[in-house]
Amino acid sequence: MPRENSLKRADFLKMNAARPRREYGAFFSLSIGPSAGGGSASGGKFAVVVSKKVSPKAVVRNLIKRRTRDALRHKLKNFDKPLLLAFHAKPAARDAAFDDIARDIHALLSRI
Repeated sequence: MPRENSLKRADFLKMNAARPRREYGAFFSLSIGPSAGGGSASGGKFAVVVSKKVSPKAVVRNLIKRRTRDALRHKLKNFDKPLLLAFHAKPAARDAAFDDIARDIHALLSRI
């Protein structure tokens, strides 16, 4: 994912302080906040959060993050809304295949 589309910590904290809208999927809950700076030229900014509640093993958490970022990278070309989006993984994402994760992300982004 390009650096200009990565959600920075300061923006993430501002978004959570403003009580973002939430959407829920099978493997992720999505926090949606308005972009204060307008985002990048190609759309919004994204973050993937995988807590230790999902898996205590860092290898598994990083696998979920990599799969999610790759699925987002494919959707990034068609996403032009200046929003801040944070994908929070659920424990079910631990055993999900890439295609299942991509389908869930597509469904969540289509609800925006």
